[in-house]
Amino acid sequence: MSLPNELLHSIIGYLAYVPKLPDSRSKSQFRCTSPELLALSVTNWRLRRICLPFLFANIKIRHIKDARRLEDSSLVLFEKFTKLLAISHFFSRSQEGDRILCPILPCMKRLEWVELRFCSARSVLLEAILAQPSVLTVLVEQLPDASLRDNLSKVVHEGTSIPTVFSPNLERCLDQGMRLVRLEVLDPGLLNEDFGHRHFAGLEELRLSMRRYPVSFSWLSALSSTHSSLKELWLIDDNRQYFSRHTPIFISSFVEESQRQDLSKNYIIERVGLRRAQCSQDWRVMSLTIFATFASTSLVEILTLISTSFPKLETLTLDLDSHKATYDSERLAAVFARFSSLRVLYLHKVFKRLRFGSRLCVRPVRCVDRTSVLDTIAARAESGLLWFISRVAKRASSLDAIYINDRGFEHEKTGTGEPWLLVGWLHVFNGNRDVDGRLRGKNGSGYCEIQLGTKMISRGFGKESRLS
Repeated sequence: MSLPNELLHSIIGYLAYVPKLPDSRSKSQFRCTSPELLALSVTNWRLRRICLPFLFANIKIRHIKDARRLEDSSLVLFEKFTKLLAISHFFSRSQEGDRILCPILPCMKRLEWVELRFCSARSVLLEAILAQPSVLTVLVEQLPDASLRDNLSKVVHEGTSIPTVFSPNLERCLDQGMRLVRLEVLDPGLLNEDFGHRHFAGLEELRLSMRRYPVSFSWLSALSSTHSSLKELWLIDDNRQYFSRHTPIFISSFVEESQRQDLSKNYIIERVGLRRAQCSQDWRVMSLTIFATFASTSLVEILTLISTSFPKLETLTLDLDSHKATYDSERLAAVFARFSSLRVLYLHKVFKRLRFGSRLCVRPVRCVDRTSVLDTIAARAESGLLWFISRVAKRASSLDAIYINDRGFEHEKTGTGEPWLLVGWLHVFNGNRDVDGRLRGKNGSGYCEIQLGTKMISRGFGKESRLS
């Protein structure tokens, strides 16, 4: 408490909000206050005053009762500190909300950013928000109502899909100045030379749903040159129809080398994410989703080839749902040392593909009902996955986070009985490359939150030692 207020403000600001997940693609600026901030704000009056700007900077209205509570509160704190207002879609069900919020908005003198998480047939609230001189950006999930004739230069549409033709409402909103962050084209037939000369103000991300037919990318150069903010291009083939038949230029060297090594039948590409450098027409692969085929035994070789073909790869999704081969866990973890830029790793159905041998026996990370076969299997999966991920984290020096999505059954060999499930994020922290996080697990007794960390005790080779 001997520190000056300016330094305390900086320290508290570092702890004030819950970090966003690495996979968040939303443009939302809303930040949830952390439990630490709430606890600190009731410590004493000095810390309370320092915490107030953080506590009231972000306000979310989920239901009409939140708006009523805001109406009944002293508006002094909101007038001084509120910079962001987020309105949930539940709120839009009551027209009473317009009556409450419209008179309050002018009192929020510092309000800069508003998020409307609903599709409203009414334009009353949006018109009132746009009329506030302090508001710079209004983020919307759905296109504004056609009856709204205002200048929409403050409006940012988070993303829209185009099925077969451009909607008149989208065209109208763009003509009125609306910015469009993300555009998803569901019909590749729209990708022609005319498409390359269209203008979408604010476009940052273009997502293409690929089908079995070939796609020409001749339009991309023209679109890129007129959209300086366009940074990401996604080729999405969730139905596995396109990449098995066609090879876009962005991944041609990888595909050709995999054919030379006789690996092409051992994997299926589902998604390719591309990013371009600033003021450049060069697109490079920054994200890849790979599905390992049923009979493949070459996962280590495939990962090695990916690391050499895409040295700037930042996100890798590995799906082993139908894969049947198993791998030494230490050897598989060691492969990730080859990825020099990898930041986020998604692992789907990996645990059953790992062989731990007799190198260690890990204590469960939670209390286990020894009479329940399902509970014992789920606990073993939790501990084994944590051990494997901790090894991966120490080898992949750039890795920040790992997403786990794993499941199995009570009777592992037959795949029958009650299922177990583990889903959640694990984060790499500190110079020791330790792993910590929270998985959401489900076993016979239902869902539970499982706190994981590398401070577990392993009992390998007849003695206890800390996992490294």
